[in-house]
Amino acid sequence: MNCFFQDYRESLYKCTKPYQYVGGEFLSYNKDFDSVGCRIALAFPDKYEIGISNLGVRVLYEQINKQDDFMADRVYAPEPDYKLQLLYALESKVSIKEFDALGFSIQYELAYPTILKMLEMAQIPYRNEYRNDTDPIIFAGGPCCFNPLPMSDFIDCFIIGDGEDVILEFCETLKKTKGLPRKERLIELSKIEGCWIKGISKSVTKRVAQLTYDSAPTSYPIPYSNSVQDRAVVEIRRGCGRMCRFCQPGHVTLPVRERPGEDIVKIAKELVGNTGYDEYSLLSLSSNDYSNIKEVIKELAVDFNDKKISVSLPSQRIDGFNLELANLVQSVRKSTMTLAPEAGSQRLRNVIKKNISEEQILDAALTLYENGWSRIKLYFIAGLPTETLEDMDEMAELLSKIKYEAKRIKQEKGLKHGFDLTCTLSIFVPKPFTPFQWTPQMNLDKVSEHIKYLKSKTDHLKGVKINYHEKYVSQIEAVLTRGDDSLCKYIEELYKQSCYLDAWSEHFDRKVWQETAEKCGLSLADLAEKEYSTNDDLPWEFVNIGVNKSWFVDEYNKAFCQNKDFVIQPTCENKCVSCGVCSSLTTKKVMAKPFVISEAAKNTKELVPHTINSDMSYIDEVVHKYRVKITKLGTLRYFSHLDWQNTFLKALSRTGLKVGYSHGFNPLMKVSMGVALPLFIESKTELIDIDLLEDISRK
Repeated sequence: MNCFFQDYRESLYKCTKPYQYVGGEFLSYNKDFDSVGCRIALAFPDKYEIGISNLGVRVLYEQINKQDDFMADRVYAPEPDYKLQLLYALESKVSIKEFDALGFSIQYELAYPTILKMLEMAQIPYRNEYRNDTDPIIFAGGPCCFNPLPMSDFIDCFIIGDGEDVILEFCETLKKTKGLPRKERLIELSKIEGCWIKGISKSVTKRVAQLTYDSAPTSYPIPYSNSVQDRAVVEIRRGCGRMCRFCQPGHVTLPVRERPGEDIVKIAKELVGNTGYDEYSLLSLSSNDYSNIKEVIKELAVDFNDKKISVSLPSQRIDGFNLELANLVQSVRKSTMTLAPEAGSQRLRNVIKKNISEEQILDAALTLYENGWSRIKLYFIAGLPTETLEDMDEMAELLSKIKYEAKRIKQEKGLKHGFDLTCTLSIFVPKPFTPFQWTPQMNLDKVSEHIKYLKSKTDHLKGVKINYHEKYVSQIEAVLTRGDDSLCKYIEELYKQSCYLDAWSEHFDRKVWQETAEKCGLSLADLAEKEYSTNDDLPWEFVNIGVNKSWFVDEYNKAFCQNKDFVIQPTCENKCVSCGVCSSLTTKKVMAKPFVISEAAKNTKELVPHTINSDMSYIDEVVHKYRVKITKLGTLRYFSHLDWQNTFLKALSRTGLKVGYSHGFNPLMKVSMGVALPLFIESKTELIDIDLLEDISRK
């Protein structure tokens, strides 16, 4: 380890965020590389702050490391200002090329060239045919792998579907086949259900795992800095029964499987206690569809509210909007609520099978305003199939109605706060394994026209802000997500043009992607706007996700027969729609049994959104002030003051001490740290003042 810090001293001192490269995070396993039978490096082809919070990687990391003879280490895409000798694993500092396998979690199409660059950094041949028996097996999983073809020349083995069970079979096979020729090892891996290998496998059926307590991580490495998802995450439900026609995750993760309420409560308590996070997230594609969502939050509130541990949910479903649930989420910290109408007109919501009415949208938004929310976020999709300027007119009219009705309520009820709307428009991308997989992406000029038209129609609305995504990025996504293996050459050329971390706007260069496509004889516009016939054999159909093609065709045809009248279309959420997934995969929908809350949760007074305590009752708190003297040595010298503070507050939370909190909308620990040390400076005496609500002097 000392050799590492000597070898990389200059690189660490010259980069912006050295903490990303030193390892040693709390709760990392740090297994001995030489004492296990199978060594896996889990790679995330994006920055540390993104990858370390990815739940899928966390689950696999925990599953592998719980086995005595298996080891999982981690590696993230280093930022350009960090100069590497050789790509290494974060915990062991061992070169990636020494591992038995290197596995990439592929979440986003624009990460494809980054994967090739990471292989180059590890001195591993980036093309499958150039690797020999001593090179690691390169495998990949994640949502992009449901169409593995654009990366099939670079990845030895794709794992399709849920990874909790298959990863252990994968490791066991690697261990048993050590010493065999590479081709023989790949043949053995191809026999595992859910694994697809180009040139060996003809087809593949996705893996389906159940949500059990044993497979849920109750600890994972805690980053030194604030990561993108800086909270404890509990997956409560997998799959979505809403079946919106544009949504790939909702179809490829079927059937719906819910985690028992008792398990969620247990996992959340263990996870928060182990990690020290002050926020937990109940994760699902549609969290408030979970059968026991209110009961689970109420039960957790018994322990968590007094400790100022808040809960977060993804966007609220409008047709399932519930004020009590919104209040539960806001009972510790006040935050912006997010609603997702997806389309502005009723006809277009019918086309995408959103199953919500304008009345429901207005009711949800205005209920939030009336109960104290001063701003909300709204998500829409631009460029949906059959979209016209008339649909944009109706979207503008919807926003105008929300603002008008909010103004009326303000006057009638004497409310003091305003109501701001932030509308984010993403651009429609046709995805494999959705009813819209055959449809073209709308021409970018036409999409721009629609967005510009909407902005012109809403410019007069005070407190309405329209944001929209980069249209050229959406076009590239559409090309890659529906591509075949002919795009491997395109990906290779992008890598040779130094495309790296292009998911970030500061690294993305549209001209490079377009000019490289032209060099390869490709037209990005033609590929993105390609329309397939429902009779065509689609490139990705060798992957079996369980849903029948005939069902997709039927849904596709229904989408183009919709009118302006609101009608509820059947979905798996309420009853079986015969999509075929349960019979095809010999599985079934799993709903959680009713969760009975404890007496303490029943007796908890009704929760309301957090407000500043107007009666000043907290003045009666007895506060005990303590000064702590600590050292800041070793790897801690690579932390900025803000990262150091973040790390200390999580550690303080893990002690279970009754720390005093501020009483504003966003309660914070009453902790005062000394003068900030410059980066790379150590200290033997750092002073920190802490307010406690208990006397620990005699403990």
